[in-house]
Amino acid sequence: MSEIAVQAENLHKSYVLGATAVGALRGVNLTVRHGEFVALMGPSGCGKTTLLNLVAAIDLPSRGTIQIDGVDLSRLSEDQLADLRRDRIGMVFQFYNLIPTLTACENVEIPMQFKGVGRGERRGRALALLERVGLKDRAGHKPSELSGGEQQRVSIARALANQPALVLLDEPTGDLDSATGKEIIALLSDLNEREKVTLLIATHDASIAEKSTRTVRLRDGQIESGTPKS
Repeated sequence: MSEIAVQAENLHKSYVLGATAVGALRGVNLTVRHGEFVALMGPSGCGKTTLLNLVAAIDLPSRGTIQIDGVDLSRLSEDQLADLRRDRIGMVFQFYNLIPTLTACENVEIPMQFKGVGRGERRGRALALLERVGLKDRAGHKPSELSGGEQQRVSIARALANQPALVLLDEPTGDLDSATGKEIIALLSDLNEREKVTLLIATHDASIAEKSTRTVRLRDGQIESGTPKS
């Protein structure tokens, strides 16, 4: 495995709105090493979510290259990209995206089920992950029976299910009250420090930036600054 989790070079992304092409990203270069906790900061519309979607192979750049663990995404077929998303990238969304008819444990099991992991093994790992995020006693509850913070913990456990090289998070505290947000930030920081989980987080939350090992600031689709903390 490469020591570099993400290598993005000269990334451009444009969207066509009517007769106008809008540049969401304009020449972004970004390197994330394994074990880093990187916060992507910047005003709304600066390109944070667009960059996450490109790194997650959910969308394709208009120009430029992205490598995940040394693998050039532009060289992969749709099926190979799907396999990469399943096996190497965990994704956590602001609004959780849990399946409402499934329990917390069943939601965490889904990525492993897609990978072909046997029922007993995936159930054991799902329960271990829920315990890791402080929710083992809520494993049998459905999303509607969980608080917002608990649902976000389930989504973090789900993102870790296949032991990905990289976990991407889009505004993970954006829909939470400040106290619950602090709990989620503490959990993410602990995962990074103790288990060396690589995190790339798009956020407006200064508390996340304070806990990160590096803050990258975007403005108008370009990286404004991005230096490690002393």
